[in-house]
Amino acid sequence: MTFERSGLLLDKPQTPASDVGMEESLRRVLEPTSQIYKKLTISGERKDDVLDSLHSGDSPDMTATHLSESELDIQLAKLKKWKNALLEVEDLDPLIRQAYRWRINEDIANVHMLRASAAGDMRSFRRWNEFIYGKPNEPIYRAALDWVAGDADSLIDQFGVDSPQGQAAQSVLDNIGARRGDRSLLVPSEETFQSVRTDHMREGGYYSLLLAGVEVPTEAKVRRDVGEPILRHVVTNNLQSDYDIKPVEGTVWGVDHVERVVEQPEEYAMPPKRFVGLGAGHEIGTHLLEKENGDRGPIKLASRGLDRQEVGEGRAVVREQVVYDTFDEFGTLVRWRDIIRRDIAIGFASGVADERMRTAAETYDFIYAIDLMYQTKLKPNDPEVAAEKAKRKTDPLILRVLKGTDGTGGAYLKDKLYLEGNVAVWRAAEMYGPGIISDGDLGKFDITNSRHIVLLQKLGLLPSYGD
Repeated sequence: MTFERSGLLLDKPQTPASDVGMEESLRRVLEPTSQIYKKLTISGERKDDVLDSLHSGDSPDMTATHLSESELDIQLAKLKKWKNALLEVEDLDPLIRQAYRWRINEDIANVHMLRASAAGDMRSFRRWNEFIYGKPNEPIYRAALDWVAGDADSLIDQFGVDSPQGQAAQSVLDNIGARRGDRSLLVPSEETFQSVRTDHMREGGYYSLLLAGVEVPTEAKVRRDVGEPILRHVVTNNLQSDYDIKPVEGTVWGVDHVERVVEQPEEYAMPPKRFVGLGAGHEIGTHLLEKENGDRGPIKLASRGLDRQEVGEGRAVVREQVVYDTFDEFGTLVRWRDIIRRDIAIGFASGVADERMRTAAETYDFIYAIDLMYQTKLKPNDPEVAAEKAKRKTDPLILRVLKGTDGTGGAYLKDKLYLEGNVAVWRAAEMYGPGIISDGDLGKFDITNSRHIVLLQKLGLLPSYGD
């Protein structure tokens, strides 16, 4: 069986995928522990207390004590029972069975990770964390450090080491020391970037299909009153989805597949390219499109996600990058710096490059020095303002990457996938051509995972990419 696309979407199948009932059964048993990253998050007074401790130089406990260990034990038992039942299903395509085994093993690991955090068992938390997301990639971590160190070198060259900017930059260089690697590892070749960009921006290509029927402002910043109708049109008309658009507090965009909503900040004012790349391309045109096509493909599980498909965040970032004329242009944005900072924070806390895990306080100080450098560049004559702005950058990052830990070392590894995944996806595009980026829209899977590729080729969804 072959599957054809009309525009961005797979044609609706004449018959449902053979695993529809199985996916529905899995969804019911997974619902109580879905969205692991949200379940690890602390909030309210405890969040304020944690930040107060970090600002005082302490290393607070950020474990998931708000979760019930007994309820997680019950959930583990349900998942293991479901896995045992899967192994006993007769007349099941071995390919489908294997895909569900990979997925349920990851789901079981996720609950083990939640259970370990709730119990304060950091050894187990790290083990399951690495089982799911893999250990941080040392060359990429070092390359990220080199990117920041390169910015520090430039500030010293421009303003002198004795200037406020130079002093902040020298502090960063002293902290990085001999850890820096080669920033070029993070950058695709100009030929590869332009081939993917051309494929996305051409008439009849990805962005012309995604934005068909809407007009995005080219000069003024896009605010919610203008942006939301655009997003609604894309979701409802161009992706034929019933998802709603929901305003949320903060600055984070996302897609919540449990509530079936695209999340947008309550207030925003974004340059047009950032709005198109992040709101339309990353969230709707990647994460929601994957889900819609997964519903239409040969394996319903691809609408929920094959195992370890979150590496696909790197492919979603490509959609942000190709809106710009060059990779270097995107590389000047705060967004790229934020992706790099996530990887650095995780690598530093995890002891990559020197095998010594850092406490929450040490990690906070390391990232704060980086943030202070960039804010001092903007406010060299107002150190108090620079310090306050740096703190406001460091606070949410530390809460994000150290959630689930007890403050004595290690990190929650999920966010390293943005940078690591982006590097991997660009390498795939270089090897197999620009079309592989859009092939990833056919479901929630990882185009850099050979297991996923072989499975979906055998099911008739993906083409052969050669050796």
